Amino acid sequence: MKSLFTRITGAVLTGVAAATLALTLSGCDRSERQTVINFSHTQAPNSVSDLAAQEFKKYVEEASNGKMRVEIFTNCGLSGGDLTKAIELTQTGNIDIHACAPANIANYDPRFYAFWLPFLFPTEENLLKFCHSEKVKAEVNKWCNAIETENLGIHNAGSRQISNSKQEIKTPDDLIGMNIRVPGANVFISLYRTYFGANPTAMDFSEVYTSLQQGAIDGQENPIAVYASSKFDEVQKYVTLWDGVRDTTIWIMSSATLESLTDEEERIVRESADKALQWANDYLAESEGQIIADLKKKGVVFTELTEEEKNAFKEKCQGIYAEFEPTIGKEVIDLFTKGYLED
Repeated sequence: MKSLFTRITGAVLTGVAAATLALTLSGCDRSERQTVINFSHTQAPNSVSDLAAQEFKKYVEEASNGKMRVEIFTNCGLSGGDLTKAIELTQTGNIDIHACAPANIANYDPRFYAFWLPFLFPTEENLLKFCHSEKVKAEVNKWCNAIETENLGIHNAGSRQISNSKQEIKTPDDLIGMNIRVPGANVFISLYRTYFGANPTAMDFSEVYTSLQQGAIDGQENPIAVYASSKFDEVQKYVTLWDGVRDTTIWIMSSATLESLTDEEERIVRESADKALQWANDYLAESEGQIIADLKKKGVVFTELTEEEKNAFKEKCQGIYAEFEPTIGKEVIDLFTKGYLED
């Protein structure tokens, strides 16, 4: 069964002959059907991704007067927690919309690694300009279209901060020998192994809490909102605010699903996505400080690096740009570092 389907409401099928069923279906128009959209994302319930998906659901169902329904699946529930499989299912239309870190798509197009290059954006304001750039949207949509998906938009997901159970991290050398969980992306594996001397361990996000709890890994890196919603404070005491990778979340939609929508349904989806993506930006801007304050009350030790200390990390990993330029492309790196400012 396709994930986006039409359900005939009010039809009673018991005891009805096939000929009668065919007549019933042929007599139904679009107004009698309900379009269901399966929305998958990579994070836990009540995370930023989940809350944004709930906003999207609200907008879609209100705007369609209930003729469209959105079903939300957390933690890549439709792909068994497999981040890469979720992209494949979106390509085929078994997932209609998927929200993830853009670099999760790098196995299909390595240009998506650009999103995780360290120290791309000096400030959160720069990141938001990037998210709103029409030039960026158009370019990234070309990449999405090539893998049978559509880019609905990008929102700020917060800086990926480093947490661990051993000690405060103030310098790159403090990471040497640490077993740090990273997403299964070459750019992150190289960043932590080649430049910081850590032992990066790639694993599905759904396995991280247990691995931290059992001591299989020493730490992980993710936005603070993800750290909080995943309850990592129960198993990780130290968090370093280094702002090295300012993360984003991209919403991609199956091209097959998009093509099956009416013009009105497509308008509702796109407008609802725009509203929900902006809601996510606003939510992070308003809530991240409070999330940190609440975590401090729970005993989490936050190490806030000075600009000089951040620069030590930046200088240590600058070689990663030259390393990945043949993979990502100079034009893409130029767009991500300065081109988005020219809109």
